[in-house]
Amino acid sequence: MFCQSCGRAIAETASVCPNCGAPVKGMAMSSVAPSNAAQHVSGAWYLVPLFFGILGGIIAWAVNKDTLNRFTSLVWRLRDPIISGVSA
Repeated sequence: MFCQSCGRAIAETASVCPNCGAPVKGMAMSSVAPSNAAQHVSGAWYLVPLFFGILGGIIAWAVNKDTLNRFTSLVWRLRDPIISGVSA
């Protein structure tokens, strides 16, 4: 018997070719579990990036909370002149 992939001679009882590793037609297919090519993916996986985004925001806030307080106070101090300049 010959391998259909590489053409080398193989034993009649072989399930795979010893040279290239290709399954022998009719023999290896019964020993290999069929793969389900179209597997269902859970919709919950789409929430993973959202979770990491929220987690990243919380971590960024925790690290920069002192800096943010100074920044927000600056924004609030500049708010009135900017708003009054825009509305005039």
